[in-house]
Amino acid sequence: MASVKSYKRAVILGAAGFIGINLANTLAEQGYELICFDRASSPQWPVGAKAIIGDFASLPAELLEALDNALVFHLVSSCRPSPSTAQAAEEVSLDLATTLRYLEATKARNLRWVFLSSGGTVYGQQDSERIVETSSTEPICSYGLVKVAIEKYFALYRTLYGLDYVIARLANPYGPWQHPLRGQGIIAALTYKALKGDTIEIWGDGANIRDYIYITDATQGILAAAWSGKSGEIYNIGTSMGHSINQLIEILGKSLELELKVNYSAARSVDVKRNVLDNVKITAHTGWKPSTTIESGIALTASWIEHNLKLW
Repeated sequence: MASVKSYKRAVILGAAGFIGINLANTLAEQGYELICFDRASSPQWPVGAKAIIGDFASLPAELLEALDNALVFHLVSSCRPSPSTAQAAEEVSLDLATTLRYLEATKARNLRWVFLSSGGTVYGQQDSERIVETSSTEPICSYGLVKVAIEKYFALYRTLYGLDYVIARLANPYGPWQHPLRGQGIIAALTYKALKGDTIEIWGDGANIRDYIYITDATQGILAAAWSGKSGEIYNIGTSMGHSINQLIEILGKSLELELKVNYSAARSVDVKRNVLDNVKITAHTGWKPSTTIESGIALTASWIEHNLKLW
C-alpha cells in the first residue's frame, strides 16, 4: 500500500455537483493532477483539470486507468433522500452494485478511496444530543440504507483484500455553487426565496435540528480525512452544533435585514427531528476543526447567490 502523501493524482467521481466543484477547486490549489469525472462537464472546474465524461455505471476504461496511484473521491449518487421506495431497486443497481464493480476492479491496485456517505440519513432517528460514529445506523429512507450498504462493502473489501479507504459522513453542507432550485440544501433555498421576497415553505413546525457546515469547512474536512484519516475508519464531518429551521430563518432575516414570510405545512416522514454530528474523532485523528460560524456562512451564501444567480 502506497503512502497517502505519495499520491500526486486526485480523481473526483461526481465532480459536477455542488461538493464536487468546491472539492475540485480546493484540490487544484493543492497542486494535484486533477481528474474530474461526471456525466457532463462543468464550467466551474479549475483550469488544467482533465475531464472524463461518461456514465458511472459503464466503468469507462479511461476512468479505471486513472484510478491507479490516486486519491479517489466517490461522490456519485443517483438519488436524493425521499420517503418513496419507488426507485429503491434502481438505487441499489446504480449506486451499490456499480460501486461494487469499481471495488472489484481496484481491489489489488494502489489507491485510497474516500467515500462520501451521509451524515444524516445513515443514522436515522437518534435521541442523543450529538451523534458519534459508533451510534447505531437505522436509516428511514432507501438513500440512507444504500449508503450504509456501500460502507459495509468497503469494510468487507478491506478485510478480504486490504483495500485502503476512509468514509466521510458529512453533515448538511451549504455555500457557493449549491443551486437553490434543485431540491437539496435548505440554506440555499431559504436564502434564495428570502432575496426574491417569496414566501418560505417549511415542512413541519420548523423545530427540526440539523448540523449545517459551510462548504469551505466541509471540503477541508474531507481532505483531512483523505490525507490523515486512518484506513478503514469512518469520520463524522460536521460542526457539532445544531440549529433549527426556525433559527436559520431568524439568522437569515437579521443578515438580510428583511422580514421573512413563512408558511408551515405538514411534516415529512423522511425528516428526523435532530441530527448533530460529533466531530471529536476527526479532530483527534487529523487536527481538523470547522471555523465558519453559521452567521458568517449564511451571509457569505447570500452574497454569492445575489452575485451569481438571476433572482428576477
